[in-house]
Amino acid sequence: MTTLALAVPAATGDGPETRIDGRNLRAEHTRRKIVAATRSLVEETSALPKVAEIALRAGVSVRSVFQHFQEVESLFLVVFDEIVAEAQAEWQPIEPTGPLSARIEAFVSHRAAVCERVLPVRFAAISVEATSPAMAERAKVARALVRQHIERAFRPELDRLQPTDRRLTLDALRAALDWDLWMNMRRFHDLSAEDAQGVWHKIVTGLMGAAV
Repeated sequence: MTTLALAVPAATGDGPETRIDGRNLRAEHTRRKIVAATRSLVEETSALPKVAEIALRAGVSVRSVFQHFQEVESLFLVVFDEIVAEAQAEWQPIEPTGPLSARIEAFVSHRAAVCERVLPVRFAAISVEATSPAMAERAKVARALVRQHIERAFRPELDRLQPTDRRLTLDALRAALDWDLWMNMRRFHDLSAEDAQGVWHKIVTGLMGAAV
């Protein structure tokens, strides 16, 4: 009895799944180009770019931008999250040990570096935050995180205070080290990064001196 072998066509790589994967890869590549273009424009101008500017920088059509992002705000939030995440990843928590002066120096130096890095995107975010609950929530979360870092670094001094004084001192430190104060010093008072850091150092030293 003769057995006939069934001919099985070799895979060509042109099936539906391959075509879908190819489209997905191209779409993701385009999306990344749009995000990168937006980020570069924000970092160059400290402003929210127009869709036409983004499309031109990314080398895509305006329609393509809207295919990936319904509005500029959602695109900006992606860029904001990316930049802030990178800055936060570089943050080194200051342990509540060692001389107070050394902790102040380390905290102010680290905080200044983070704020300087996010300065353009933070400045651009002002026009978004007033009308965007999502942006406002991000700012709220960021400030809460800074408060936690401050409380950790200066816990020995804060714990010596009465509850009300402790809370007020912590709030004063948080307000003093807010990224908006850094932005004001750098953008509106024309301070260099070095001078702005020096101002912060004086403020924190004064507040902590009153706490010990």
